[in-house]
Amino acid sequence: MALNRRNITIIDGYNVINAWPNLSDISKTSLETARVKLIDELAEYKSMSGEEIVIVFDAYNLDRPKETITEKYGMKIVYTKRYQTADTYIEKQILTIGHKHNLKVVTDDAQIQVLASNKGATRITSRELKAEIFNNRRKINRSKKQDFNRNFDSFPLSKEMIEKIDQIKKDLDKN
Repeated sequence: MALNRRNITIIDGYNVINAWPNLSDISKTSLETARVKLIDELAEYKSMSGEEIVIVFDAYNLDRPKETITEKYGMKIVYTKRYQTADTYIEKQILTIGHKHNLKVVTDDAQIQVLASNKGATRITSRELKAEIFNNRRKINRSKKQDFNRNFDSFPLSKEMIEKIDQIKKDLDKN
């Protein structure tokens, strides 16, 4: 029987928050707001990539006796238990599911990156994730523009109307 391999991305949430300047700035006044913004960004990434997303936030210094897992936008959000770091949670996941599925690990921790690579998982840094999200957005915007132009050509318009639309497009391109 063939194994049904899923594409799963595990993300060290606080690594990303600290590495992305916009989220890092927000976290200085409200860590909760930074988490919410990250989750929203990753929901968009999930819809673009089709991957299963697991975001891990550690509760190492919090008084949380057990791990808490919630779901938002179809993503799993994990808050580790007291005295457990996101790194130890991610290590366990690499060892448990890394050989069963196509696993991608987003972390800036060198030790976790090495473990991920050794166990056959893909590893990327927080900044590489940001670049991937940016590139996906550019592709989508480009395809939307192409779809618009393709649809636009299929409608019969007067020469006058086409000239007006062309002028609007030129004005928009200037901005």
